[in-house]
Amino acid sequence: MSNIVIYLPNEPLGKQGGMERATHQLAAMLAGEGHRVTLLCRNKNRLGEEYVPPTDLVFIPAALSRKEEQNFLLNLIREREIESIIDQTEGGIVGRWGIFRHRGHMNGVSVKLIAVQHSSQYTYLKHYRTVNRRPSGRGLIGKARSFFYHTLILSLKKYRAVLLQRSLFRELASDYDRIVTLSEGGIEEFKKLCPSVPGNKLVCIPNIVEPAVLSKEERKEPRCLFVGRLDNPSKGVDRLLRIWEKVEKTCPDWHLDIVGDGPDAEMLKDSAQKLGLSRIAFHGFQNPEPYYSRASVFCMTSTFEGFGLVLVEAMQHGCVPVAFDSYPAVRDIISHGENGILVPPFQEEIYSNALTSLINNPGELEKFSRHSLVTSRNFSSSNLAVGRHSVESKELHQTICKNENLFCRMV
Repeated sequence: MSNIVIYLPNEPLGKQGGMERATHQLAAMLAGEGHRVTLLCRNKNRLGEEYVPPTDLVFIPAALSRKEEQNFLLNLIREREIESIIDQTEGGIVGRWGIFRHRGHMNGVSVKLIAVQHSSQYTYLKHYRTVNRRPSGRGLIGKARSFFYHTLILSLKKYRAVLLQRSLFRELASDYDRIVTLSEGGIEEFKKLCPSVPGNKLVCIPNIVEPAVLSKEERKEPRCLFVGRLDNPSKGVDRLLRIWEKVEKTCPDWHLDIVGDGPDAEMLKDSAQKLGLSRIAFHGFQNPEPYYSRASVFCMTSTFEGFGLVLVEAMQHGCVPVAFDSYPAVRDIISHGENGILVPPFQEEIYSNALTSLINNPGELEKFSRHSLVTSRNFSSSNLAVGRHSVESKELHQTICKNENLFCRMV
């Protein structure tokens, strides 16, 4: 077995988000297979709660210079005889804002570097205007400023963002041994921004979601559910409120639960009040399991995601997912008309009609729920080498088990 470092800036307390849960599960799985795993972090978790790591946890000391950080990591690699580093930040170890600027600065240390993409940068750039839009100004001057910003400034900013991302991807492809995307579509997106990347450096491994412990008393209620960060540009929760306004009027027995917190929490609560929504509740940061257990439908309205771990977690409890078809990995999880519903990106009217139709069709809801449970099992660690990802995942799993020099794992 081998010695592995998994790097994530914050302690991977799962309650913070999908990337943290995936990192925790990855560390636990690799340690369970007999590998010596070190979690490397900079900070305690954002919630200030106690975190119990599944393996050894090391913090990079605060207030170190870049050179001191480099020496700290090099000493850690040597002392623990580290063979592989799994970088959950795609450039936090080596990169423009990494501990090392270039791989050549690592003083010849022999270690395999694996970068994991937890977001879809291509999709973000594709929807750049949507993500970075601003409310329209008031009055003639305000409207003129808005027009100038949305037609000229945003175009220039998007152009610069595309150039920067192309450069970052080229550097990533040069410095890292493997780049892991969470969907097959993620590989194609990376190639669009970095056509020169060698094909053997890219591999798809979807997130691992361990089977949920289901209560025998789980009873579905007429409830829709959102779980995630309350951040409108990326998660589109403001869209969900506008969608729910229409659904609430025609489905009087149904409620919407929103679990999570974030920078737009207060704005969303104010919007819900202004829209006159009466059957909606904001629960803040909570363990989502009890909410998954009673919800019948899970609503995702994201602009972009890397994977969408909450979709699989919800489906483990038989929650039927409804989501915008706005990023590649969503199609690896939801099969439209079989285990859930995919809506053309940001078509709120279509979304509200589809959600209303699903709610009013108990037979279809039950069928989708059964199929959701089956689909969710494809993302457990025991099914790593089966399903639509079988070929590449099986090869990588064999690489891990044979103790070779590369450690790519479902994250």
